[in-house]
Amino acid sequence: MLGWLPGDRHVISVTPAGAGNMNLVERVTLDNQATVILKRARAWVEKYPHIPAPIERAEVEAAFYAAVADSAAGRAMPRHLAFSKEYAANLIADLGGGTDGMIAYAGQKITDDALDAIADWLRALHDIEGPFDDILTNTAMRTLNAFHIFNYPLNLHNGLDLDAITPGLQHLAEGLKRDDGFVAAVKAIGQRYLGSEAGVLLHGDLYPGSWLTTKEGVFVIDPEFCWIGPREWDVGVLAAHLRLSGQPENSTERLIKRYGIALDRQLLNQIIGIEIMRRLIGVAQLPLQIGLEDKAMMLADARDLVLGTTK
Repeated sequence: MLGWLPGDRHVISVTPAGAGNMNLVERVTLDNQATVILKRARAWVEKYPHIPAPIERAEVEAAFYAAVADSAAGRAMPRHLAFSKEYAANLIADLGGGTDGMIAYAGQKITDDALDAIADWLRALHDIEGPFDDILTNTAMRTLNAFHIFNYPLNLHNGLDLDAITPGLQHLAEGLKRDDGFVAAVKAIGQRYLGSEAGVLLHGDLYPGSWLTTKEGVFVIDPEFCWIGPREWDVGVLAAHLRLSGQPENSTERLIKRYGIALDRQLLNQIIGIEIMRRLIGVAQLPLQIGLEDKAMMLADARDLVLGTTK
């Protein structure tokens, strides 16, 4: 129908490929045993079907792959094969038996080699010079993401039962929600996130679920949250997940040193703190193996990072 297959090939099976948080992601096996990944956007978040989501994210993802195609960043991503606007679908090369970084939340250390590879990928991405296609401003996806990062977690009446996740977490969250200074600081970063300041091409959601480790090395995936903005965003989100997954204390400084470009440390710290906060008391929960005491410490640290009161 789309003409994506050679005339002498046909599909013999279609199976899920990964959890598919935002999109429907399937592995398509052909009669010659070759496999490809079919990634389809639907008008909702795949993991949370009650949450509407802009279907044009598929086109944004295709534009991102086109923007990085001839760069070192593009060479550390799976090869983009085809895009259909009609079906909001991307066809992507299958990396095979890779392991995603989510095992970090179960106590697995992110190796120095893997962390260095991600830092190098970030530097290569951020070094790509524009101008970029207007679609990469990704306004609709940023609007959706902004709500779930900056607004929903701090809404006193959002209806999310945090005690069902970790008993006692609701009380901790309400303390932050009633902290006017913290809420105002988060709101200010949210307004900047939705702004149109000049910046670099960002992945937008660089956490351990956004890379795969294969025999050929580390590959970054899932750029549908990409946008044009401050480089501190990508570095800060990744640094937050180094903390959330219990990586060694020196991991963040290793990341920053390897990245190798001066960063606005105040903005970086605020992004780290906000990402920690929203992952602990927002809807986008992680498979963390920690209890209330550790979460309380992380939320206190997040507050200090956002307000600049870290010692």
